[in-house]
Amino acid sequence: MDYFSLQVLPVLLLVAHTIPQCAAQDEKMIRYIEKRLLAIEDRLYKCEQDNQQYLQEFKVLSHKLVSRLDNLSNHKQEVKNEMESLWARLERAEWDIDYLESTVSSNTHIEVDEHLVEKQVVEKSEEKKKLRLNSSTSCTTMLSQIKSQKTVKKAGGAIGAWMKNTGDNVDNIYFFAESSNNVLLEFANMEEFTSRDYLKKAENINLPFSWQGTGLHVYNDYVFFHRNGTVNEIMKYNIMTNGTQSMTIEGAGHVPPYELSPYTKIDLAKDEQGLWAIYADSTNGGNIVLTKIDHNKMVAEDTWNTTCTRTNAEAAFVICGTLYVMYNSPSGGRSHIDCVYDTSDLIDGHETPTLYFPKRYSSHSSVHYNPMDQNLYAWDDGYQIVYRFESKKKLEQI
Repeated sequence: MDYFSLQVLPVLLLVAHTIPQCAAQDEKMIRYIEKRLLAIEDRLYKCEQDNQQYLQEFKVLSHKLVSRLDNLSNHKQEVKNEMESLWARLERAEWDIDYLESTVSSNTHIEVDEHLVEKQVVEKSEEKKKLRLNSSTSCTTMLSQIKSQKTVKKAGGAIGAWMKNTGDNVDNIYFFAESSNNVLLEFANMEEFTSRDYLKKAENINLPFSWQGTGLHVYNDYVFFHRNGTVNEIMKYNIMTNGTQSMTIEGAGHVPPYELSPYTKIDLAKDEQGLWAIYADSTNGGNIVLTKIDHNKMVAEDTWNTTCTRTNAEAAFVICGTLYVMYNSPSGGRSHIDCVYDTSDLIDGHETPTLYFPKRYSSHSSVHYNPMDQNLYAWDDGYQIVYRFESKKKLEQI
């Protein structure tokens, strides 16, 4: 061998020895990686099994929850039915108590001379017969009992008024928010008023002047209201033509007719005989005054100084020429009619029993009678309520 070959030979021997060592290390690394991959696969498989198990348990739990919710819904309906039944029984008990109270109070006996009693009965009978013959109106209906109550909805604040148009074949509902405003809401019917999106279905009517109090009224195309900022000016506004008429009521507007509703100075009411104004006059001791209005000419026809006090009064309405005044306590309680004044003198207000309203919320800020459907539309602490009542003939009291 030459000298060059002797130098290259050690290098080749070193390389030949190194290659097997690298191959052995690579093989060990590959085996290690394979073991780690297998371990990861095992863990993934176990994780998948756990997920399947959890999913199955979740399905079982979901089924149980749905079943429980169905049972709760059924129980809720049963409780609701029981509460409604209980409420009806409580109302019936209230009516029975009121009847017993009125019966007990009416059964008080006073010993008097029998001949004097007979004479008084005959005189009274003759007087009533004359009144029957001289009565110029065929409207002889009087309220005998508040039959039922329906809460239509809750909208607005504690003070406001709402009513159904008192014109013939008109279903429009009108909503007056607050005790002073110039925008009223008009609804085509009760369904639109009670719908969830009732504000979208309402038509805004802008009055030329703001109203004062809650003694408003709508008849056909006309809105009647006490003009805000005036003492006793009553406005008549035509919704279709925007025309206006006005009148003043002498002696009105200085004293609220209802002590518990001081924001109303003049209350307007509509019955079978026409339009009425209810107010108080400080010159007659503060008692409530009733004035009949010719709504076509906007002039006062006649006026009655009633015996009904404004103390603790909260609202009033007129049915067939008879004024019914509602009273309450200043802190709110069960409203009741404790004064009746009949312009035809067929009803003796001193002999009529107290009529109670079902107690629900607090106090009434307005009550409006509709002679077309013979319902009372009341605003009770933000709740819009319809009262239905039983009636009888005035002459039946004779």
